[in-house]
Amino acid sequence: MNKILLITLVAVAFVAIEAETGGKLQPRGAPRQLEGEGLKEAEETLELSLKKLAAGEDAINYKLSKIHSASKQTVSGTLYKINADIIDGEETKNCDVSIWSRAWLENGIEVDFNCKDGKKFKRNHSA
Repeated sequence: MNKILLITLVAVAFVAIEAETGGKLQPRGAPRQLEGEGLKEAEETLELSLKKLAAGEDAINYKLSKIHSASKQTVSGTLYKINADIIDGEETKNCDVSIWSRAWLENGIEVDFNCKDGKKFKRNHSA
């Protein structure tokens, strides 16, 4: 009886994990490609960071045009990696943007831009 219960619990756990990951089993802490609500959350995170950076001392006035892809990883905090088209004045450029959120630190959100035009820089802001 105990063996049947154990096998049933293990099977239920695998079904729950598979449902949560869309049928793609991944190691804990591995980056996950985002879709749907997860992609919307990444977009909101990037929009908030762009607003905070525009209001900072070394203001950058980037606007989000379009997100092409995004992933999320739980590390010491949360790490988003986003490929997006960013509007810089009159120019739209493609950039890989990493947002590492460690909200418990002062200015604990690190935003790293690596744009296809060769422009690379990193800024921090508060949560």
